[in-house]
Amino acid sequence: MAQRQYRNPPIEEAVCEFRFAPGLAWNLTVPGLFYEKIKDFYTGEPQQQHLVAAELQTIPQPQNSEITVTQRVTKLLFPSANATRLVGVGPDVLSIHILRPYEGWDEFRGRISQAFDVYLEVVKPVGVKRTALRYINRIVIPEKQDIDLSQYFTIYPQVPDGISTRVSAFLNRTELIYEDLPIELALTLSDTSDPTEKPEFLLDLEISQEWTDDSLAPEEALSSLNELKQREGQAFESLITDRTRELFDAD
Repeated sequence: MAQRQYRNPPIEEAVCEFRFAPGLAWNLTVPGLFYEKIKDFYTGEPQQQHLVAAELQTIPQPQNSEITVTQRVTKLLFPSANATRLVGVGPDVLSIHILRPYEGWDEFRGRISQAFDVYLEVVKPVGVKRTALRYINRIVIPEKQDIDLSQYFTIYPQVPDGISTRVSAFLNRTELIYEDLPIELALTLSDTSDPTEKPEFLLDLEISQEWTDDSLAPEEALSSLNELKQREGQAFESLITDRTRELFDAD
């Protein structure tokens, strides 16, 4: 099932991220060299983004478990003038972001290709270790709060029979691995509604592929995105109903 083109797509943010096997040694001159080659397209004020990792350690006994939080990497984000298009660069990582309005895969892939080629030229990585696409969709239902979620989504929380309650808030996350290729798909559906406003939901899809033993040749990385995009589109369409699709095609 191919993903349809909608008049009003619900995409709040689309992100493409590459993680690389190290190339040249990273230093503070690299972001400057990278920026010199993209500054005509990303003229906003550069920003810093700190990426943090949390790790649960259970050694030697569960009662001694503790969560260790470490700062993994600092990325520099280069935004466009209106801050709806951004490129992020850091040690062995490149990300490309498009915020609403999302104008389609062709525009997004063009920006990905541009930033990727500049990264290869400046940093010269020996290979790609991970590629990922993430789409964060904001879906607003123009009805009262007590809606039937099954009318809009194919996954949703269900209350067991015999419990006289209603769902007031939820977060539903599922992680899947495809059988034919080592591609992972993480699906998250959450309620973000204000009780006084229309029902609102975030449908977050991240699809990724990793190369743990060897790395993918850089020249093959962009073509691998086509497979991820196709599967993301299929997953998105399988998670919504025709009633939801009507919301995206409304004026």
